[in-house]
Parts: sequence; structure tokens; C-alpha cells
Amino acid sequence: MGSPQYFEGANAIMHAPEGAENVQDMFIFRNIHTCVSCWQLSPEELAEVNRTGRVYLSVLMSGEQPPVFVGSEEAVRSVVVDFGPVWPRTPK
Repeated sequence: MGSPQYFEGANAIMHAPEGAENVQDMFIFRNIHTCVSCWQLSPEELAEVNRTGRVYLSVLMSGEQPPVFVGSEEAVRSVVVDFGPVWPRTPK
């Protein structure tokens, strides 16, 4: 299972619900319109994504799925900037 990761520019933490066994706290960047998190895939997951070219997203909630965007840091920054400030770039 992918795991949430700290990233430079994260400005909040979403805490796992108490008693949730398979949910972790998650660092996020939040502005007035969007919330961004960073995920690390295991070597096995990364191999499967490289083989299939597919990533699946599960949003644990009832009702309809809210609008989401999944992509590389650069791709997500290019969407978030349309809705407000973005996080500082990670030094290379």
C-alpha cells in the first residue's frame, strides 16, 4: 500500500481517525481551494505501475467521489497554481 510522505512545503497534518488500523497521519499542503498529499509506492507497487501504466484511487467516504487529481509533483503544481499559492519546490 502506498504510504503518505512528508514533503517540503507541507503546511498541515490530517490525522488518522482514532481506532483506524489501516490509516496513517498524512502531511498536506492546503490553500483555500485545494489539499495536496505526497505518496510513496513500495518497490512492488512501483513495478506494477511501471508494467501496467495504471494507478487506482480510493476515497473512503459515502456518496459521490469529490474531484481529485493524481500526478507527478510538476503536474499537480500546474493544476494547484490555478486555484491559489503552491508549496515551495523541493531542492534538487
